[in-house]
Amino acid sequence: MKTDAPKPRPLLEAKNLTLQVPIFQPNDRKLLSNPSRFLTDLYFSRTKRGIVTILDKLSFKLQRGERLGLIGANGAGKSTLLRVLAGIYQPSSGKLTVNGVAKGMFEISLGMNQEATGLENIYMRGLQMGLKLKQIKELVPGIVDFSELSEAIDNPLNTYSTGMRMRLAFSVSTIVEPDILLLDEWLGAGDTQFRAKVKQRMEGLVESSRGLVLATHNTSLMQSLCTKGLVLSKGKMIFYGELDEALDLYKQQQKK
Repeated sequence: MKTDAPKPRPLLEAKNLTLQVPIFQPNDRKLLSNPSRFLTDLYFSRTKRGIVTILDKLSFKLQRGERLGLIGANGAGKSTLLRVLAGIYQPSSGKLTVNGVAKGMFEISLGMNQEATGLENIYMRGLQMGLKLKQIKELVPGIVDFSELSEAIDNPLNTYSTGMRMRLAFSVSTIVEPDILLLDEWLGAGDTQFRAKVKQRMEGLVESSRGLVLATHNTSLMQSLCTKGLVLSKGKMIFYGELDEALDLYKQQQKK
């Protein structure tokens, strides 16, 4: 007797995902001067505070091979949702299941030390990304080659131009291919020639990932990459389904 094969698990599954944060009052500034007292007050609720809901009971799935576009005006909750999916923010309630490694490609320069050399920053950024020292050492040649910074890699980061810093940050952050790629806008860095390399690498990351969640205001980019859309408004989910339907609904909302 034949039995139906089990359905593959979703890469991401959110059920009633909610994020709430306290509203701090002017008097809280006194507590900020004493961090330990502030945290004690915050977690043990000694001071009554209002609560604002940033994400409100979101439920959706990302299956293998799907590419989800987050659609909404500024302040809709798109960037916050990406950070919850990446594990940066913990939901207040609801459930989030992640089957694989979800990696956020935002704030790529976060944690880089201006006094350290380019090479030292590669190691520090790699460790922040969860890589082992041996892995980083093996990846260094490829990172340096891609960044085109071999002549400056042993110089302090504070001697780099803004473009050089972005090239280094991008080269490190994109060296590992994630299962689930989380993008807050499409990344670009450097001059025209280097941007062509960036575009090629970004497209490679999208193709190699098992799933994508993208937040962007670039409708053409979303249509070229995404298969589904999730429309957000003030933290609430207005629509989740096929991308064209999601974009049409959003356009109609904008006309009102």
